[in-house]
Amino acid sequence: MDINERREALRARVREKLSGEEPETEELVVQETEVIAATTEGEDLLLIEETNGLLALASSLIFIGSVLGIITGILLLQGNPAELLNDSLDQESVVDVYGIVLLAESGESMEDVLIELIDEDTKEVIQTTETNSYGYYQFENVVPSSHILRVSSEGFVTIERTFTPNTATQTPFTLSEGNGTVEEDFTETNSGWSLENAIALSTGIALVTILAGVIGIKAAVDSRKASNYRRTQYLAGFALFSRGFIIFGPFLILCGMGLMILAKDEFQHPEVE
Repeated sequence: MDINERREALRARVREKLSGEEPETEELVVQETEVIAATTEGEDLLLIEETNGLLALASSLIFIGSVLGIITGILLLQGNPAELLNDSLDQESVVDVYGIVLLAESGESMEDVLIELIDEDTKEVIQTTETNSYGYYQFENVVPSSHILRVSSEGFVTIERTFTPNTATQTPFTLSEGNGTVEEDFTETNSGWSLENAIALSTGIALVTILAGVIGIKAAVDSRKASNYRRTQYLAGFALFSRGFIIFGPFLILCGMGLMILAKDEFQHPEVE
């Protein structure tokens, strides 16, 4: 009821009382819509819907965790694998080869044994030396490619060993009395991971990390829109592989996935049977 109407009603009652007439009782009728409007006035400004708040928080956590994963992947790529490989090859461009020659029967060291370093491809003698009084020999600045070491001494069987000088010390030579030549193949077969393999693996992990982070951002957007619960959870689960700063990123994403479970009913398609 308007304030002016209330004033007029009050004046009318006063006049009736002064004139001796019994005032009629006026029933105050309050509409239901007025009650609802009065009790909910300003509610939109103060009330925050709980489920929407959970989705907003979940989206923020997943987004932050995914961004940390992208940063981690970029840091992995900043190692410049090509430069690392080139530096490693430069450091191993030449090696020094050491070894000892022993007598097969007694195991004693043999002095003045001729040692020849031969290029396997050209069969050209690159360096020659003789063992010292302790039976040791040495070749300096040997390129790490396939070579042949020929060990010979008068009255003993000659040994020709094919090898790749990746390590400095060679397996000892043992000479037996006799004639002829014995061939030995000490070429190393690389059955393990090479430096190139390790670099390729590291680069692949970095790319997967960045991809998982990008997918995590997509999951954060879908979570905020509440478009599809199951798909969003799958995307967020894959985003765990972003490994943002080892554990911090995945922890934030897991927290976001937990909050999405609490706000599951707010999604447009909470379950797909």
